[in-house]
Amino acid sequence: MDHYEIPWSFYFQFNHSEQIMRIYLSNLFKLKEAIPNNYYVLSYDDIEKFLHKYDLRKLNYFFDKKVTNTFDMVLKVKDFTRKKGYINLHALCYIESKTMHCVSIDVMEVIKIKKMFDKHILNTNVHLEIRNSEYDFKEIKDKKIEALEDHLHELIYRKYSN
Repeated sequence: MDHYEIPWSFYFQFNHSEQIMRIYLSNLFKLKEAIPNNYYVLSYDDIEKFLHKYDLRKLNYFFDKKVTNTFDMVLKVKDFTRKKGYINLHALCYIESKTMHCVSIDVMEVIKIKKMFDKHILNTNVHLEIRNSEYDFKEIKDKKIEALEDHLHELIYRKYSN
């Protein structure tokens, strides 16, 4: 089976009870956005400024619904450096013991993968890999990463198929 490595933007953990978000940036995203730090911890007030006004509600919604499977959502996050505009991301997530774990991928990257499938540049049964050498996702168990990678296939066909 072929493999294709997904350029992810950042991994984040959202602790529902403490209302704290930890963000781990990918090297590629840091370079693209000219961001100096690898890691951020956001308080509730910071999260309100960082996420689009409806997206904090989305995070809490999944806790309220007690979602146990992997799921996805579109998030709009404030641009890290320019302070104007938003970056649109697909977040692939799961919840484990009051903490949401999500890997975010730029919407345009997901569309690019779909176009590669459509043009047969990538075989539709290719294994889409979120893991890579720059970050090993110590916080996420391998089975969960595999579930998120499988969910990415579902997302592509659900959102971007005619």
